[in-house]
Amino acid sequence: MTLAQDNAFEELLDAELSRWSSVDAADGTFVWDSGVLRVTGPEGWLRSDRLYGDFDLIVEFRFLTDDADSGVFFRAIGETAFMRGWPNAAYQLQMLNPITESRFPPLGGLFRHGMPEADTRFDEDLARAVTSPTGQWQTLAISVTGERVEAGINDTPVLSADGIGNTRGYIGLQGETPSLEFRSVRIAVRD
Repeated sequence: MTLAQDNAFEELLDAELSRWSSVDAADGTFVWDSGVLRVTGPEGWLRSDRLYGDFDLIVEFRFLTDDADSGVFFRAIGETAFMRGWPNAAYQLQMLNPITESRFPPLGGLFRHGMPEADTRFDEDLARAVTSPTGQWQTLAISVTGERVEAGINDTPVLSADGIGNTRGYIGLQGETPSLEFRSVRIAVRD
């Protein structure tokens, strides 16, 4: 997985969340506090102020609880919800703390909400092995080009998938199970 040069990235987070809108989220789900965005769930999403096509995204975050569960939406149309206010016609990179047993994939897994299934290669064992413990900062890198998405955890590639539709869509952060923090969401746009 090859990402853009570091100087090509711009920060999307700020104290006013000026580049985001809260959608179907309860008050207090997304709170800026002491230089980080705290997400405490249980529903809705924080949607980017514009649509993106091809891009690289680097998300710096930490799980605050062992049961933390969130996600990064991309190419989300967001016109309807599939459940709990989350966007349908969207893709989601899972952000589930792998310390918790779940029927869902851990950090780095891909969901296709209302989108057709296609070839997906996800190394769940590797994803679990490279995820940092609860309370430690780590990165999730996402690269979307054409109909392909790749993702890596802490500089280790864990996912590649084809058949990605929606040539453009919103980026979003999911409110689900508390709690986690984001200290940076940086994007390098390629289209």
